[in-house]
Amino acid sequence: MRLANHSVRISVVVIAVILAIAALRASRPVTLPLAFTFFIVVLVQPLQAYLERRFPRWLSLVGVLAVLAAALGLFVGALSLSAEIIEPKLPGYYEQLKQSAIAFAELARSYGFPISLEALQSQASLQQLAQQTLGGVRSLVSAVSLLLLVGSMVALLLLEVRKYPARIRHGLPGSVGNKLIDAAASISQKLRQFLYVMSFTSLLTGLLTWLWCTVLGVELAIVWGLIACVLNFIPTLGSIIAVIPPTLVALIFGGPAVAIATLAGLAVMQLIMGNFVDPKLQGDSLQLSSFVALTSIVFWGWVWGIPGAFLGVPLTAAIAVICDEFQATRGVAILLGASEKLRD
Repeated sequence: MRLANHSVRISVVVIAVILAIAALRASRPVTLPLAFTFFIVVLVQPLQAYLERRFPRWLSLVGVLAVLAAALGLFVGALSLSAEIIEPKLPGYYEQLKQSAIAFAELARSYGFPISLEALQSQASLQQLAQQTLGGVRSLVSAVSLLLLVGSMVALLLLEVRKYPARIRHGLPGSVGNKLIDAAASISQKLRQFLYVMSFTSLLTGLLTWLWCTVLGVELAIVWGLIACVLNFIPTLGSIIAVIPPTLVALIFGGPAVAIATLAGLAVMQLIMGNFVDPKLQGDSLQLSSFVALTSIVFWGWVWGIPGAFLGVPLTAAIAVICDEFQATRGVAILLGASEKLRD
């Protein structure tokens, strides 16, 4: 009888998880902005509390929104600058890439590999690909306007966030309400530290990438720095992708020696940041295993697309932190690869 009840409970949990995932995919236009709103509020709530101790509440809210708008403006400006830098260089890049590809094909054919030169000599296809790539960057800049919805939700939630503890205490029995409030505070603190460290290491990675590419004379160094900063929010996979474009550009325009130096320097930097700097800064608060991080990127990318890939690790980290706060689900936090502190 107990075995039957246990099997039923497992079946119910599995069905509930499947239905929840299906609901997340179907409700992406609603749940994705909510997820962004949650993480932004967690990040900026300490700033709001600091400002409210010195200024009126409405002025504090304006200050927080101004900081968020400035950060968004810097990001959009960097994307626009990158597009403006890349666009006039595309014809030259195309010609150089075409010549390099043809030389590679001829070398391969000399060793007996049947590589056709016709596809490589098709200027229209390569130029179309380049223009589509640039169009994708511009579309990304235009899509930032959708964040206005997130901004509105953030503003409204920041107005309400201080009222929720009192509402919880009035709506739930004393001990339950207090435990829930304490758990929410602990979850917010751990998740906030995780997001702060991730943001700092991303900025540092972008800066170091720009400096290294500048030292080696790799073209578009500032663009590669920006790309590295953004892709660092996708652990493991993003770090690998961020190394490839500057290495290819270095190979085409600087030769094998510069390409090897670029690849080696950026790879060593990514290894140091991922294996030493990030764990040291995170301390015992929260760390996900590399396998779980990569799996979360793939899973949330499947659920919510590219934005889901960027939110994959923070979302999984949030789930791990929430599970760790309750004895019944602490095993889930350990399975997700949490730190030793969470295992104790």
